[in-house]
Amino acid sequence: MISKEKYYKNIPQELKACKQWLWFKVYRNKDKDGKIKSVKIPISPITYKSNEWNKSENQVDFETALSGLENSGCDGLSFVLTDNDPYICIDVDKLSDIDGEKLADIIQDFNSTYKEMSVSKNGLHIFVKGNIPKNINNQIEHIELYKSNKCIAMTGNLIDEQNEVVDMSEMIKKYYDKYAPKEINITNPVHFKPFSDETPDATEILKSIYKFNAKGRALFRGEYSTGDASKDDFQLLLILNSFTHGNTELMLDLFLHSALNRMGDMSKRRTEAAYIKYLNQSIRKAQIVGGTNYWDYNYHKNRGGR
Repeated sequence: MISKEKYYKNIPQELKACKQWLWFKVYRNKDKDGKIKSVKIPISPITYKSNEWNKSENQVDFETALSGLENSGCDGLSFVLTDNDPYICIDVDKLSDIDGEKLADIIQDFNSTYKEMSVSKNGLHIFVKGNIPKNINNQIEHIELYKSNKCIAMTGNLIDEQNEVVDMSEMIKKYYDKYAPKEINITNPVHFKPFSDETPDATEILKSIYKFNAKGRALFRGEYSTGDASKDDFQLLLILNSFTHGNTELMLDLFLHSALNRMGDMSKRRTEAAYIKYLNQSIRKAQIVGGTNYWDYNYHKNRGGR
């Protein structure tokens, strides 16, 4: 567990003043190749669960989060970025794989603002004020930029003496333009099952998921996470398979409107076309695993939606 002293002493005061704090817990799982993968799951000090961590009512002030940390069973504090604050976090990952000169340039570019080492000690968090069009996750360059709906596992392990968050709008724009993916044309899927007479349109499907499937609603909104993005994707696709009666086109369209969509952030595939290919492959697997265990719209319609 990270020491309270580091949090008290080093976290910027203006971040402490925000009621946007959670805990995080580190879980270590084996991937399909047997390698150990660490994931950091946000935990609410209100609910003691990770579900709906991005709802403001499940977040607390800094003092409350810190005072309860020792008996929480968690490993540290995390800060939630939202659309209602001016903060952006630049997450530089896998420092050991980054050229030393490039890393020195990044640190110099953000010399005047708050920077801390990550939990793994192989990453760097840089906090600035500014704005970007959307979150990006460029795993090729190991650079991630987040402005909202993101929980940052904090350490307070300063790399220098800067503990204020500085407005660096021009520099953050430069980094966004440099590392954001370029727009490309997307080919629509061509293999899909025909609509069933029972299957409504996308809006009605989403309303049904929100009303009758709490896990589907939480996954769609990004309020639930296992810490494994691919597993989260597949869980939502299994639910979409049932509610769309296996319609590939609808499954893809609904998924791309969900919070799990990582189109363009380069976190899953190098290009958007490759990402669509990954989704289509995952959709086919979900159709096989989920089979024809479809949601019965007529049954619920006849029951008056009860």
